[in-house]
Amino acid sequence: MRTRLPADSLLGRAIISTRLRPGAAVGLGLVASLFVPLTALIGGSAILIALPLIGLTALADAAYTLLAARTDGLSRRVIVFEPLAGRLTEAFWLLALWFLGAPGWAVAVTGALCWIYVQTRSRARQVGLRDLGMVTLGERSVRTVTVALGFAVAGVVAIGGGEEYTTWVSGAVTVAVTAWLLMAALGLLQLVIVVSAALRNE
Repeated sequence: MRTRLPADSLLGRAIISTRLRPGAAVGLGLVASLFVPLTALIGGSAILIALPLIGLTALADAAYTLLAARTDGLSRRVIVFEPLAGRLTEAFWLLALWFLGAPGWAVAVTGALCWIYVQTRSRARQVGLRDLGMVTLGERSVRTVTVALGFAVAGVVAIGGGEEYTTWVSGAVTVAVTAWLLMAALGLLQLVIVVSAALRNE
């Protein structure tokens, strides 16, 4: 589930006034996330540059949800490539965390859990379960906040950590990935329980 942005809010009205197309919002979020691994490779204070980039992706997510709801019919291209862009965005985030020292196995498992979660929710909607009535720990908004906090802590540690900052940054991003992994697993469990209950009578 992407961030819900009210159309009558100040930001919502501003986005609508730009006449931005839903596909452009998707592309903007993907391009912003593409530079996140670069900030990790540079290291030091550059890690904090990831925060506005992640924020821009979150804003693009909200803009897409708002614009798509106000569009009579999305193009087939946008419908096909929007989920792919979302997964690539998270892959770039995880790649950056790996560059900063997060364990490769945790990064891989987290990515797999997110993919399974999105696929499960997508299939549930295809069979008519469009309103599952719950927000789980595996939602896109939760993943975005978690990774942003990870980069924020890593950036602060990199600036003030002195000679030992590399080890401390590695620890910070490992905690972030572990938290993301656990929430993805719990979110998937929540989703499976709800979907199973909804389909129990079939």
